[in-house]
Amino acid sequence: MDYPDASRWRNSGNTVKVLLLATLRRTRTMLRVLGKKRFFSYGKDLHLGANVRLWAPDKLQIGDNVYIGKDSLIECNATIGNHCLIANRVAFVGRHDHDFRQIGIPVRFSIWIGDLPSSAAVRREEVAVSDDVWIGYGAILLTGVTVGKGAIVAAGSVVTKNVEPYTIVAGNPAIKVGLRFRGEDELHRHEAAIERSRFIVSEKGFRYCMVVPTLE
Repeated sequence: MDYPDASRWRNSGNTVKVLLLATLRRTRTMLRVLGKKRFFSYGKDLHLGANVRLWAPDKLQIGDNVYIGKDSLIECNATIGNHCLIANRVAFVGRHDHDFRQIGIPVRFSIWIGDLPSSAAVRREEVAVSDDVWIGYGAILLTGVTVGKGAIVAAGSVVTKNVEPYTIVAGNPAIKVGLRFRGEDELHRHEAAIERSRFIVSEKGFRYCMVVPTLE
């Protein structure tokens, strides 16, 4: 699929509206991370959309240049690599948040993971998302899975098992339906270009983002 050259847009004049929206987006992200130092760390240029909710029993670690869309929910331990795109209404949830096997205890009253001691094995479970991953709209990822580098998770998928690097998965449960690149040559060129490039994100919008050096 061919996309228009974004470089044609980057020099368009700044408007008061664009600058105001960028300021509001940065402020929203700053407010969302307040009070979360106990479990939360993140890199540069994090974007959190409206109504994003973040919580973890022990650890939530996010890399550089990560976009998390509006109404998304992370309520488990998780690590997210660099340059990841997480669409709207994505959920990271615990596979064992409640002990539903307790005899004589209705599930509403079952032990919750947040009440367990930090030494409990289930408290160490997490969702691990590697660099350069795109997670589509409404996808759900359960703890205990790793999404490999460069993978694509289709909209509405439920990820219950590990996703191999640079694969495309879809469905419930998510299964492999394709590959991101057409061969090893494309994959190696992609990784080499990322390795030697610098990426500059702007909250003013995609047209103001930069890749240095620009790829031919």
